[in-house]
Amino acid sequence: MSTTTAKLALNGVGKQFSIRGSDEKFTALDDITLELREGEFLVLVGPSGSGKSTLLDLLGGLSKPSSGQILLDGAPITGPGLDRGIVFQQYALLPWRTARTNIEFGLEAKGLRRKARRELANEYLELVGLTGFGDRYPHELSGGMKQRVAIARSLAFDPEVLLMDEPFAALDAQTRESLQDELLRIWRATGKTILFITHGIDEAVYLGQRVAVLTSRPGRVKAVIDVDIERDTGEDIRSTEAFRSYRHEIWSLLQSEVQRAQGQERESLTESTAAESRTERPIHV
Repeated sequence: MSTTTAKLALNGVGKQFSIRGSDEKFTALDDITLELREGEFLVLVGPSGSGKSTLLDLLGGLSKPSSGQILLDGAPITGPGLDRGIVFQQYALLPWRTARTNIEFGLEAKGLRRKARRELANEYLELVGLTGFGDRYPHELSGGMKQRVAIARSLAFDPEVLLMDEPFAALDAQTRESLQDELLRIWRATGKTILFITHGIDEAVYLGQRVAVLTSRPGRVKAVIDVDIERDTGEDIRSTEAFRSYRHEIWSLLQSEVQRAQGQERESLTESTAAESRTERPIHV
């Protein structure tokens, strides 16, 4: 697929960070090449430390790649913009605003008048199943409701792409599965292009039309799996043979990466402990 037909394209994207007190560089991502089609739901899955959240920061324009290029509708991403909506793991709602006025926040930046903002916010409250909760403050809402507000806020200003960074990770299992269903319903209703980041294999298979598997650090695209599951049959697809087969395929790709990531964590911890030991050693004079 040519990048001219891609809604969102990552071409050879890499990200390095400086190490304090050293001339060396820490490589978080290396040569990420990936494309999202218009209206596609793509899930990115990888072990801890594989650079998933770093990649989302790049896509959101919150930081810049050290190498490569990210294109949205063929134009380079150079910073944050209303053409991308971001939903984080933590809800990031403004506590002094109601659910409705949280949703209106992005609409204010677009210059919509008060009446138009309110009408649109009410539409999105209905879309995420929160009609009647518009005047509630975040502390009056459950975790699932807060995340629904965050999704509504990101959708209300009509972004080209919705970026989601493990948005259901902090929720209990029942709420998480319920919101997965809600998200699929919202995706079908809006036709948005969605990039969803997770470390959960079941979640990746359940949501994604395609699943991109990342390696352990530095993060690279190891494989992209097309998930061909019929989701409109009324059957619980998690219990199907097809679901189990895709889950096994992705786990087989991830297993060695998870083991390598754990080894990297142990190595990093050992080096950190050794460094602390050297700095704490008494000086004899």
